Amino acid sequence: MGNSFKNAATGSNTNVTTLYTTPGATTSVVHAMYLSNVDGTNDATINISISGSANFSGRKYLLKTVNVPADSTVVIEKPINLGAGDKLETQASANDDIDVFASILEIT
Repeated sequence: MGNSFKNAATGSNTNVTTLYTTPGATTSVVHAMYLSNVDGTNDATINISISGSANFSGRKYLLKTVNVPADSTVVIEKPINLGAGDKLETQASANDDIDVFASILEIT
């Protein structure tokens, strides 16, 4: 079994956007996620969800319509376990207002 640390990052989009997909024959652990509102004036909201594999029948939300104040960061510090094919997704109320960064451990 091998362990490999990965990073995933994206800017926010008003459409559901895949941030990370767990490769086949792999388990992933999201160690932390940072949701930073880079708009100096306006608050924005964000959804974080998981979908895309036999483990989930449709999209399941980890965060739903969570407000991220202007120039602030929301941190998710608890581990999130993902199976092969699981997709970690983001969707925000405004394009490019929220930068999303995830620290991920892949276990093969």
